[in-house]
Amino acid sequence: MLSIFLWLLSCKGCGSCWYMPALPGAAVDEPPPFDTAVDEPDEEVDTGDELPPATICANMEQEPNGEVDEAQELPLEQWMCGYFGELGDNDLFAFDIEEASWLRVWIRAQELGSLANPRAFLYDEDREFDASFEDSFLSADIDRTFKLDEGRELFLGILEQEVGSVQFGEEYEWRLRVSVVKAPVTWTSEEVEENDSRAEANPVVDGDRVFGRIEHGLRYDWFELEVTEDREDVSIETDSWSHGSPLNPEIMVEGPDGTEIGSAFTHDSASNFDAKVAFTTTEPGIYKIRVGSCCAGDGARPGGLPNWYVLDVSSVPVVVETEDTGDGL
Repeated sequence: MLSIFLWLLSCKGCGSCWYMPALPGAAVDEPPPFDTAVDEPDEEVDTGDELPPATICANMEQEPNGEVDEAQELPLEQWMCGYFGELGDNDLFAFDIEEASWLRVWIRAQELGSLANPRAFLYDEDREFDASFEDSFLSADIDRTFKLDEGRELFLGILEQEVGSVQFGEEYEWRLRVSVVKAPVTWTSEEVEENDSRAEANPVVDGDRVFGRIEHGLRYDWFELEVTEDREDVSIETDSWSHGSPLNPEIMVEGPDGTEIGSAFTHDSASNFDAKVAFTTTEPGIYKIRVGSCCAGDGARPGGLPNWYVLDVSSVPVVVETEDTGDGL
């Protein structure tokens, strides 16, 4: 059986944005506690006995674990620790989720002072639910949160992104944790498939928050907003990337005559890779909204069921203030 590592290297465009993390620095604060959806156990009564010091690594990887039939069981809510011990080392883990849940995958390395720059791949046996987890624009580590659509046995493989003759060793340490968490966002409705073309656009109105997924990087979701006044302040934005979604969303809006009004793959700041398009209408009509994975025309774009978003829609008539003449009219 070919190793998962060889399969990953065959992925087109998989390494276009890789970079080395910074060299180890000063001591790093321990991570904040997980906001889990699992009830915490009652606190133990202090008996006065001195307990052994706790360790953040409840589990250690066991080699070999690079093939599907060698996948190591990954306990939820606990840290698994290891390192990339040899050239081309890839580590594969398996865990079972019994029902639809929100999951958080957290892989730490740079924050620990490690030289490792991990990449992760998540998939189920039938490859119906899969995603590539890469480092973000702000960190070489990985922190992703997504909604599992149904109970599934999942596999999670991690490997060193950089391909070189010395990208391994004990200084390439990593820590991995998968946790069931609370939903990080709220929504009022879900997209209705098929909505992959302008003609199949889902109608939306002011105040809607629509949950959707980009199931394939080359597909789009379409929505339409009916504007009834000449001048309305419209804002179309996503809650996605900033809440840990693997998706870096892109929004494009067309006017009633089919011309593009605006497109964006960032929000109000250059470091926020959610998307937002805001404008003031000049005529009533149907405005088309396209949501996809960034960025159109840039080659391979990530997609898959874990790539979720919430589309937030606001459309408010512009209030024109009239001058008070003092005549009481």
